[in-house]
Amino acid sequence: MVAFLSARSLAQEGASDAPPPTPIRVEAVREVMLAPRKRVFGELRAARQSVLALEESGVVKEVMVREGQAVRKGEVIALLDPTRMELELGVHAANQAAAAAALLEQQAIWTRAERDLALLQKAEAVGGTNLREVADAQSDLSIAQAKIEAARANLVIFSATGALLQERLRDHALRAPFDGVVTKRHSEAGAWIGEGGAIVDLQATDAFEAWFEVPQELFAPILMQREMSLTKAATGCSITEAAWVGAIEMRDSLDQALVATSLRVVPAVDPRSRSFSVILDVATSDAPIAAGLALTGFIPSGIAAQRLVVSRDAILYGDAGPFLFVVREGLAVPLQVRIDFPVGEDVAIVAPGLTVGSSVVSEGNERLSPMARVAPISDASSISSEGSK
Repeated sequence: MVAFLSARSLAQEGASDAPPPTPIRVEAVREVMLAPRKRVFGELRAARQSVLALEESGVVKEVMVREGQAVRKGEVIALLDPTRMELELGVHAANQAAAAAALLEQQAIWTRAERDLALLQKAEAVGGTNLREVADAQSDLSIAQAKIEAARANLVIFSATGALLQERLRDHALRAPFDGVVTKRHSEAGAWIGEGGAIVDLQATDAFEAWFEVPQELFAPILMQREMSLTKAATGCSITEAAWVGAIEMRDSLDQALVATSLRVVPAVDPRSRSFSVILDVATSDAPIAAGLALTGFIPSGIAAQRLVVSRDAILYGDAGPFLFVVREGLAVPLQVRIDFPVGEDVAIVAPGLTVGSSVVSEGNERLSPMARVAPISDASSISSEGSK
């Protein structure tokens, strides 16, 4: 009897020392009408990228940027030595001044010819000259007028040539055509560059495109999505309302969700891969994204059906694959699942034994062990405070 009481008291003492239930946050399993989706792969590209070149030939005076440096639209990137062009402008200015002086000379000659003709006409009226002298004076006046017109035309030519030389001088400075980052330098100071010679590669950082190679059997569903987005956009719906909420899911290699703002299709199937290109404009965000990131997309490929959906936070990964914790009778019961495809911040899953309305752990599940006692709470912020005690 004494031994029995001692064992019972020890059991009670052990029960009192058991850890308290772990505070967690739970959510109910939902059922949503969704079409099956096919996984496709692609990459992120800059919406604008260019090899910047100079329109003039000459010696590179300075390259102001280096790889990785951000530049703004209109910022000077490189300069050619302008000495020769400045000398040409000086010669041109002198020639233009000479042409202006020639015009003044021709105007003076015309004035003299006009005066001579007037005197001869007066003399002719009183019989003091002959018809030939008058005719020659009239010809001299016409020749003087023609030379004035030629001198004026020369000034117009010099003005246009000067504008061309000024433009060529401006072309000695290479400016950024858009905001971006320099990805490569092709030349250095002192190098000779011919017309069209490459200086740097510039890549935009404010606009990106997602390029996917999609199997040809999905051509019709993609065109349907495109027409749906265009129709709803024309009626004033936002792109998010256009359907395609979750219809085409994108994530990069850093597991960041990307939001598309428009859809374009290249209607040409590659005969080798039997795929075509789908291009999605990617909305800019604070997420760290860069051209070249690998992308994974999920595209609708069949008839919609009811599917179980839980948040991504509820999914954990173990040696046997993805699983989640189901709360049953106050215990965290692990359950293996199969992930079909993501739906925004949720995932569609297949899990035998899981039903609509079941409570699964969505926060605090990282520190749970199988069959641990749990205590669901409504205040998510108290989970961390409770767990730190």
